[in-house]
Amino acid sequence: MSWQLLWEALAVDVLDPNVGAMSSLGLRGRRVGFKNDPASIYHEERHGRWLQIRQADVGHGRMQTVTWVGAAAPPFEIVADGDRMIGRVAPPSVAMMLGALARSRVWADVDLRGGDSGIVARRMVKPTQPQSWMYDLWLVEAIAGTLLARPLAAPASDPAEWTLPG
Repeated sequence: MSWQLLWEALAVDVLDPNVGAMSSLGLRGRRVGFKNDPASIYHEERHGRWLQIRQADVGHGRMQTVTWVGAAAPPFEIVADGDRMIGRVAPPSVAMMLGALARSRVWADVDLRGGDSGIVARRMVKPTQPQSWMYDLWLVEAIAGTLLARPLAAPASDPAEWTLPG
């Protein structure tokens, strides 16, 4: 599926469509990057769970995206193996879901983990796939739904200051 179709599939009803580029996804920019400082943080509640998407400079001109959903999950670890996702440790329902995913280059290089502090997908941004975070958004929310994961309370501090789980 193209990222444009995925964007449409991920769209939610928005009360105020004028709150930024990510408003159709129900997200607000807490820190919006620009040319000389592309680090960004988008955050809001989606489907009853808070969600945060970060893009950060990790050095040497490389960027990483992190997609984090506030859903308590059993510990699991999923990694990319070429064009498919492999559950190193995964609950049976998640392993079955992964087996049903189509093979695609969009899964290359994604690292996905779950636990008491939520479900987190990480990957390096590739110039050929700058929108790959959307596939991660779909995946973390789909896994949270598959697990019927309990929503976590958002930390009380500013979302831009939250410490990502390891």
